[in-house]
Amino acid sequence: MTAKPHNSSPARFTVFTVCVDPETVANVMDGCAYAADTEFAGEFHDYMGRNKRPQFSQRVKESAAQIAIVDFDRRPDEAAQSAEILHQMFPGKISIIAVSKRSNEELILQAMRAGCSEFLPCPFILSQFTEMVGRLQSRFAALAHDSSKNVGSVIALFGVKGGVGTTTLAVYLAMFLVRQHRKKVLLIDHHHQLGHICLYLGLTENPYYFDELLRNVDRLDVELLAGFLTRHPSGLDVLPSPDTCAVRYSSSPHDMEHVLSFLRSEYDYVILDSSLETQNVNSVIIDSADEVYLVATPDVAALRDLSRHVENFGLDARTAPKLRIAINRSSSNDAVSSEQVESAVRFPVSVTIPNSYAELVRAINAGEPLSPQRRSEFTTKISKWANRLVRAQSNPETETTKRRLFAFWR
Repeated sequence: MTAKPHNSSPARFTVFTVCVDPETVANVMDGCAYAADTEFAGEFHDYMGRNKRPQFSQRVKESAAQIAIVDFDRRPDEAAQSAEILHQMFPGKISIIAVSKRSNEELILQAMRAGCSEFLPCPFILSQFTEMVGRLQSRFAALAHDSSKNVGSVIALFGVKGGVGTTTLAVYLAMFLVRQHRKKVLLIDHHHQLGHICLYLGLTENPYYFDELLRNVDRLDVELLAGFLTRHPSGLDVLPSPDTCAVRYSSSPHDMEHVLSFLRSEYDYVILDSSLETQNVNSVIIDSADEVYLVATPDVAALRDLSRHVENFGLDARTAPKLRIAINRSSSNDAVSSEQVESAVRFPVSVTIPNSYAELVRAINAGEPLSPQRRSEFTTKISKWANRLVRAQSNPETETTKRRLFAFWR
């Protein structure tokens, strides 16, 4: 078959193969000749590893997106590692297609978890390949379009140490935004293993979780997202973390940025229950967030850590205006008052949540969060917090005022 004439300008999509048999390579080349804006860029005969990264031509590097065809028959583990390496080399720009003569569920799941966005059984026919390429091109176009919407708010909560109740605050803030204000809210359990959000909400664990979504950023669309979500009866959407001990997935900052941008375009609020230990993507979360809450309790250990984190965050002119402090489990018997906290950390306290440990533990054990209609000091404070977020979103001018207040305080 005659190939398309070579164009000196960069191709929109370049396609290459990894350890693929000659017959399949020929089919891929024929498919590229038919597919619009697509150019075959060559083949690699070895799998890729951390110490064995390939050299790509300038045409591949300059193309709008890349499509890699990786054989999972010869050595599936090395094929999976190759997929992960390719995602690192072309963050947010590559789609990886697994090809195999076997179509068992275990192999397909392994390929998906390695970041493959499609699976093609071998041998495949030309129409299957061209349809798949067209689908990937549409996804890239939709992702670029969704990334430009940026309509919702991202709220990130970080505990300054373990056990300060960050998950509790994230759950109730998200729930009250849904139940009180009828907002479309996504709650993300951003812990690499054994997160508690589904337990607090009485939800059945989902086999797909947030890290899995990050691995599939190149094919992220509304349909894919729906398959990852767990829906609470209130209407709150949840992206959980694994309920088993899991290997930490090292997502790239670029992937996190793309995912948060997409989610922002789909929801009024995206609430992240995160950890300051996740260093590689913390800066992206903080840069993407509209408000960043450091959660602490009124005890010496937590306040020491809070003070250090405030000093660190306050050094960055981009982070400081969005920084907020939430003091959880406060009571009149505390040895340290809110005024003393502000004096110690030299930063205003935005939210003070009363100690309602007993009733919250009962709610967690029952798997049913407290309703906004339940009158207590805790629900009143969470309600006021949700009200303030809604007012701030409807009146962006308040952000300018906050920056001035922050400068004055410092």
